[in-house]
Amino acid sequence: MNLNTTGTFAIEDDNYILLIDYSYYYNAGTYEQPPEEDMEIESVYLNEMDITDFFWEFVEDKVYQQVIEYARDNNK
Repeated sequence: MNLNTTGTFAIEDDNYILLIDYSYYYNAGTYEQPPEEDMEIESVYLNEMDITDFFWEFVEDKVYQQVIEYARDNNK
């Protein structure tokens, strides 16, 4: 099974909405080839303001795992 999709992960709070646009790739592999998975974060918005550069410099490590788990769970 090959899967190549895009989506948006959202973190909503009373004071902000963080939207993370991502692309996700998954290949289940074969007996000879192991499974492959890749995710790229395309853009990040905080209350409609593009903060993609800020995200890469300061936040990425804290949120990446949440986004890839969301991508896995919502693309089955």
